[in-house]
Amino acid sequence: MSSESKIAIDLFMEHAATLYGYAYSRLKDHHLAEDLVQDTMLSAWKSWDTFQGGSTVLVWLTGIMRHKLLDQWRANARRPVLQDETIDELESDADGSFDEHGSWTIDPNFGMSCMLQSPVVAAQNSDLRKYISLCMDKLPQKLRLLFLAREVDEMSVPEAATASGVAFSSASVLLTRARHLS
Repeated sequence: MSSESKIAIDLFMEHAATLYGYAYSRLKDHHLAEDLVQDTMLSAWKSWDTFQGGSTVLVWLTGIMRHKLLDQWRANARRPVLQDETIDELESDADGSFDEHGSWTIDPNFGMSCMLQSPVVAAQNSDLRKYISLCMDKLPQKLRLLFLAREVDEMSVPEAATASGVAFSSASVLLTRARHLS
């Protein structure tokens, strides 16, 4: 094994956990996330000689993974869905978030304490991260993928709709519902 191959393997292994976290946050399935990391690493290994160092290895690997995720979302969008959750079912999931007057049952100042902290400390606030994760877990997969593509990956609404397999005409409405449900 050449020294360059050893360096590539070491760099890949250094970033495997980060890539797995990225994949799992979007797929919410351990097996699919592991498969995606493996596919990403295999693609990176095959194209290692094309890596020019214009960015960090992690940025390069994450870019490969994002393209693989988009390919997977597009493939899933072409597959027929046996049964979609109806809007009524989605709204019933959110019923516990409101009182009888339609007001939120959570403290409106929840999470505001992070505004007094540095961005790094706020990002590490485990309670906030757990709450966000719980909210994201309540969303159906298509809605979660649409929301993540738009809000986290900062795609345009048409790009996010295409990537998540949602009709563009309903993407804005679904994004609004996702924000209110979570």
